[in-house]
Amino acid sequence: MTPVILPVDPALPGLSIAQATRAEPFLVEGDRVRFVGHQTRSGGQLLFRSSSGTTGMTAGVRAESIGHAANLVLYPGVARRDFSGSRGSVVETVVVPRTLPFLVWQLSGSTLEGTDTHVEIATPTAHPTVEPTSSGVVVRAGDIVLQLTLLPDPVDLTVTDSEGGILVTARLPQSTPSTMVLASGTKAEVESATRAAQHLGSHAVRAARGEDDVLHTRTGVDAVDEGLAWALMRARTLMVERPSAALSLGLAATSMGHEEGAARALARLRASETMLVEAGLLAARIGSTTGDAGAAADLADALLAGPDSLEPGLLVLAATSLADALQYGASPDTLAALRTLGSRNRSPTTSLRPAGGIALPMAGASAGPGAPTVTRAAWLEGLLAGDPGEPYVVEDVRASRARRAASAFRSDPDRAWADWRALLDEGLAHGPAGPATWDDLYDFPGPGEGEGDDDRPAATAEMILAFAHGMLGLSPDAPVGLLRLAPRMPAHLTSFAASGIPIGDGTIRMTYERTGNDVLYSLEPERIGVPPLLVFEPSAPGRVRGISVDGRAAELDLRSDAIQTLVPVQLPLDGVRTLGFTFD
Repeated sequence: MTPVILPVDPALPGLSIAQATRAEPFLVEGDRVRFVGHQTRSGGQLLFRSSSGTTGMTAGVRAESIGHAANLVLYPGVARRDFSGSRGSVVETVVVPRTLPFLVWQLSGSTLEGTDTHVEIATPTAHPTVEPTSSGVVVRAGDIVLQLTLLPDPVDLTVTDSEGGILVTARLPQSTPSTMVLASGTKAEVESATRAAQHLGSHAVRAARGEDDVLHTRTGVDAVDEGLAWALMRARTLMVERPSAALSLGLAATSMGHEEGAARALARLRASETMLVEAGLLAARIGSTTGDAGAAADLADALLAGPDSLEPGLLVLAATSLADALQYGASPDTLAALRTLGSRNRSPTTSLRPAGGIALPMAGASAGPGAPTVTRAAWLEGLLAGDPGEPYVVEDVRASRARRAASAFRSDPDRAWADWRALLDEGLAHGPAGPATWDDLYDFPGPGEGEGDDDRPAATAEMILAFAHGMLGLSPDAPVGLLRLAPRMPAHLTSFAASGIPIGDGTIRMTYERTGNDVLYSLEPERIGVPPLLVFEPSAPGRVRGISVDGRAAELDLRSDAIQTLVPVQLPLDGVRTLGFTFD
């Protein structure tokens, strides 16, 4: 019996962008498949990846004579387009599951009879084996298999095999819907994916949703709440294809409580002999956030046995961060060796941040002619402490814009928020590769490739880091049960909530409400085993007075400069705690 794949529900729950089609691309993707289409033309180009991220089969899909595209509804892993023409209307749906190596391309409408579809397949070998079937084709190139299946069977099917590639042309029957399943991977993966495609509806729902159990915001502005969630989804796939950006992507995933993404980025770094220090730093950050110091212990041993040629500035930060993450999970000898390794490599050009938290001018990337310079290590140390100083700029303009916004939250939250929102909105609206993209689609160099510094961050990751560490001032220390938050709220924002803020094996929630010049923060555990000690240091513009903690008047040791006043308090988060104040 031929399986039937039902049409995808047009009202999927999840992140979405609805718009009229434009003369630009769009992107839907999962861990194993990337699909890029042009909004005004049917079909698109798809790329399959192996489980390790290497590229495999590619294919181009298109349909003839289905009209002109009018509307596009886009989800992270689903795209729907409406086409209209002289023969009637057609709806095209593309579904890319998050983790499985298959894509479903579905056409539905009353005018499909006689429509020709074309699939051009390219393989990584010059002489693949091509086996036509009644419903499609099976292509084998070494251990890689691609299976194309049309449901129901096409009226006519031709397969042309030439040295330039494989062309499959199929004429569709008068049927609604007509579904093409393309699966590629090992033989076992293809068989599993083809069976899984029969449950398309559930895969579509999953592909349209954001990540579960991670940091989420509630601002009432969809562009912020959904944009940040979409950026984390985008970062998930970037971890597969851009190993040189694995550090920034892993740090971003860690800050949002996305443990799977952080582990994936760490695996990419550990696979490279040239990224040992970066792997150590990320492992330390994972340990400080989650309390799980297993990877940090492994990387500490590797760093201590590593070559003397490791980059000194970042090695200082990695060694001291590993010592902090392992303070209750390593022997005294290991901790002493890590501290010694950091101090031995510290020098006037690698010292990170002086007392007071202000970055010193140092050798490194420059923000412009005559501007102060900072090291990559100094930038990362301040950022991860929730106190970012002068940004370490890079060639990627979007990444550098995100870093400047992160830095500006300390002194000018209004400008920082505006700059960060502009970057978020640009990517969400159209991006460099279509809606909801903040990074181009070209491949970054791999770890260790090229000359000079290996800091090749993803703009998507830097935008997330600017929010988590610049705006929220997030800095967890799970081994000692401590979490520092230093939120810097822009003046126009009167309501804000962040849930899923990670610490240890649990999360907390923070809400902010402002009426006039009266501010109230509420903090509560969401799923916490041992309540953490919260070092809470919100800032406010101008002079602060009328402070209350849990509804009772309090006197706190305020710290002020010409622009901001810091309101520091330490609270064991064993229930709902509040901090209120009035500012002039």
